[in-house]
Amino acid sequence: MFPLPGYVQLYPTMRCNQRCSFCFNDDASPVRDLSPQDALNLFDILCRLGIRDLDIMGGEPFLLPWMPSFLHAAIREHIKVNISTNGSLPHVLEEFSGLTPEKITIGVSLEGSNPETHNRLTRSHNFEKAMTSITSLVTRGLDPIVKTVVSRHNIQEIPSIIDRIKDLGVTRYYLIQMDLFSKAVFARDSALSFAEFMKCYTDTAAHHRGIAIHKVNASCFEKHTLPDGVRCAGGVRKLAIMPDGSAYPCNLFHHFSGFCLGNIFTDDFKDIWMSPKLNYFRVSEKNMCSSHQCENYDTCTGGCPAHRYFHTKNLSGIDIRCASHS
Repeated sequence: MFPLPGYVQLYPTMRCNQRCSFCFNDDASPVRDLSPQDALNLFDILCRLGIRDLDIMGGEPFLLPWMPSFLHAAIREHIKVNISTNGSLPHVLEEFSGLTPEKITIGVSLEGSNPETHNRLTRSHNFEKAMTSITSLVTRGLDPIVKTVVSRHNIQEIPSIIDRIKDLGVTRYYLIQMDLFSKAVFARDSALSFAEFMKCYTDTAAHHRGIAIHKVNASCFEKHTLPDGVRCAGGVRKLAIMPDGSAYPCNLFHHFSGFCLGNIFTDDFKDIWMSPKLNYFRVSEKNMCSSHQCENYDTCTGGCPAHRYFHTKNLSGIDIRCASHS
């Protein structure tokens, strides 16, 4: 059998109390929340398979009242938990007093250095709550990650964000390349190309000391980060599980029912993980992108296939972000 995924991306809910302008779930079909019992069932499945890394996304996972107890159960079984939150529910974080960052990683989104930018981009009034959450986690010794989705609307504020969170005691900061799962002109004009995003990252890392600067972007843009001969990390290093148990190569493919691999609660895991639908992700002889003049062509496997499919309904198209502002 193909080697097991290194980690599972879990979407326990698609609900959120923000409406971020860059959200890749904004037009996704509604899906019921993961039930507490199904969460425990999934926990048992992961333990049985020996998958020890769980990346919890959303939606806002802390909208589920049972989430803290589920996380404590996973930690007791030595599952490494990473959970992303918008920080709008700082009182929930009190539940993690006494834990260490070796047992749980909590990432908090901060999209601007001030209430005006953060609240505008998230369509919320949660800036102060996010700052309170970050402070609370630092105070509890949990060494939180602070994350910013980089767009043309906040890129100039990155240095100010870093200054603010360094003052709070944050030691880890992640820049995230914006996904473009919208056909609106505003969204397309907001997104950076990979080359632009990399310049932002390298410049930021070079000019800021005393805080570790990291980045998150599609694995397909950097083939040296992937096993030889594969297309991307989806269906190779990771598997995405939605609230109803449906499984996809990665979280971005849940928009497309044709890429559903089965259901983790009703189908045998081997059938899911060995689905022929994953062959596209696991076999890549060369970069088939038509943009041969791209400066990243030789180090890329062809851009994100989920972006290709969303915008063209064709896996042989190009990543729309490569075409934007290139």
